[in-house]
Amino acid sequence: MTTESPAPNAPSSTPPLVSVIIPAYNSGPYLGDAIDSMRAQTVREIEIIVVDDGSTDDSVAVARDRAARDPRVRVIVRAQPSGRPSIPRNEAMRAARGRYIALLDADDVSVETRLESAVNAMTLTGARFAFTDMQRRYEESGELAPQGQLAAASFVTAAAAYLKKVDEVNYLCAPQFPAYLLLYIAVNTSTVTFERSLLAEETPWFDESIVRFEDVDLWFRLAERTQFAYVDEVQTLVRKHLQSITATDPVSTRIDGIVVRRKHLARLRPRMSRTEILAAERNIGELQFHVAYAQWCAGQDASARRSFLDSWRSRPTLAALLGYLKAFVPRSRLVPGSAGKS
Repeated sequence: MTTESPAPNAPSSTPPLVSVIIPAYNSGPYLGDAIDSMRAQTVREIEIIVVDDGSTDDSVAVARDRAARDPRVRVIVRAQPSGRPSIPRNEAMRAARGRYIALLDADDVSVETRLESAVNAMTLTGARFAFTDMQRRYEESGELAPQGQLAAASFVTAAAAYLKKVDEVNYLCAPQFPAYLLLYIAVNTSTVTFERSLLAEETPWFDESIVRFEDVDLWFRLAERTQFAYVDEVQTLVRKHLQSITATDPVSTRIDGIVVRRKHLARLRPRMSRTEILAAERNIGELQFHVAYAQWCAGQDASARRSFLDSWRSRPTLAALLGYLKAFVPRSRLVPGSAGKS
């Protein structure tokens, strides 16, 4: 059962320019900051839709507190947790009324100019989808990464063949940009803004059968509908902590990432160059090798053999072959003192 909390002040009947979507699950310590960062945006014509996914902490109370202060905040409460962010995001998108949709995870915060910069980038380039750089904030240490994630990866230089510079900070991504995404996932969910009209052209939205990488799967599909705009500025701070869905199960995260990449490589292959195909297969092979090694270290020998074999099929290497053979022998017999370790 899903319910929407009644707003203390009725929202405007005029549709907002941007609908901000924040899914939340046991995000009480962070959710207030996330909502407040959107309430402070320079674009004022917005609605903020918080969908609580069956939290057992004070997330709902935090969201309702913000709704009591600001009629632009809407709170939707799901009675049972779904275990995957795709479901509350889809629910919020069904309720959205804005011309644009912006996404923000409940443990992240955006710079006050984020929405303004995204709308400006789409207006300037004609794209219907925009993303920006983001900066990591490490919760356990309190440290802030020294620069944006994409800046640190030299994204503008590395992806130069797929980017057209429009002005000092705005770039238009080429139609072939998905080939680059197979190598490096440059689009972070909490930096994304896109035209809501794209949803009428694409189904499913976030694939609810995928636990992780459901967002990347959607980016690949939306790239079929529109070119992307990139804003070369940090507009979101992404909080990294040990309780995140990716941190709690990194191996499953990598496996889901491989599945999504293979799916879209198969679809995009006819339009990719031989060089792009080889690079994508090499990247997938390396990811499969890392999964296989982690499985072998965890004593999952049969799974490790399958993953080493998959790595070999994607990219035949001596390391993959040796890993496959080695996985017939339990790690505890090859590595002294490794019994019981994962």
